[in-house]
Formats: sequence, structure tokens, C-alpha cells
Amino acid sequence: MTTATDEIYRAIQELRASHENPRGSHEQQWLQHHLANENLQETVTRLSLVALHILSALEDAPLTGIELAQEIRVTRGGVTRAAQKLLEYDLVRANKRPDDQKKIYYSLTAQGRQVAAAHDEMHESIRTNIEAALLKKYSSQDLRIVASFLRDLQQLEEQFGRGQNSK
Repeated sequence: MTTATDEIYRAIQELRASHENPRGSHEQQWLQHHLANENLQETVTRLSLVALHILSALEDAPLTGIELAQEIRVTRGGVTRAAQKLLEYDLVRANKRPDDQKKIYYSLTAQGRQVAAAHDEMHESIRTNIEAALLKKYSSQDLRIVASFLRDLQQLEEQFGRGQNSK
């Protein structure tokens, strides 16, 4: 007999597997269809999701690698790897400020700004569509419970990853 926990675990596995698409992530596929520039369409297939989120994080102002890691909640190493790709594809620039030669600040190029804007548009579209679909099926209270459940699940996975299994 399948328990509710089994169903939840299977749904989570299916959700994670959907992000490992050989044609690129759903985000990459969406961006390919919504970017007019063919070079950028090809480039987004070579970028990680971290790289795409870095672009969006840089829209307001230049940031350091440490600031980016905090902003998008990834490791500094993850930011460094993604930033190297973004530099390679001329989507960001790395600069030092005259008053601070130690820190490297990343900023968007014109092409990076195009990808960032499309990425933001995609997230807004996803949010709008998901919200409408879920509110048709579930009450606001149901969705609050699901959100609480997902936060609890994330916390439990983080504890497991740190070896702090609670019994």
C-alpha cells in the first residue's frame, strides 16, 4: 500500500527529474523561444540556472561574487563557475573600483541585460500561470499549508545534509 509520504517523495523525485531534461531546463527552453537574438538563443542552452539567476540579480547594480552568492543563495564557488561562463559569453563584465582594487564587481553587458529581462519575464509568467492554476484547485489556506510543508521539508533536507538527523 502506498502511503501519503511515499506519494510526496515520488512527486518530489519527479519534480527534480524534470529539471534534468537533455534538451535543457524548462527555463532554457522558454528563453530560447522568447529571445529574438539567435546567438543568445544558443547561448542560454550553455548556461546554468545559477548563471541565469546571476544575470537577474545584476539588473539593479553591480555586485561582488560574495554578494551574488548571498542574493541567490548559492555557494561562492557556484557563482565563480557561472560568472566565468557569463564572462566567456560576454553577458557580464568584471571590474574593480578605483577605491577598492581587491573586490571584483560583476555588471551586465547589453546582451546580458536582454537575457536578464527575458529571464525575469519568464519567472513572472510562471508565477502568474501557477498562481491561477493552483487557486482554481486549492484554497488560499491549502496553499499556505503546502508552503509551510515545503519550508519544513527544505529544513529537514538541510539538517540531513549536515548530518543532524532528528528522530
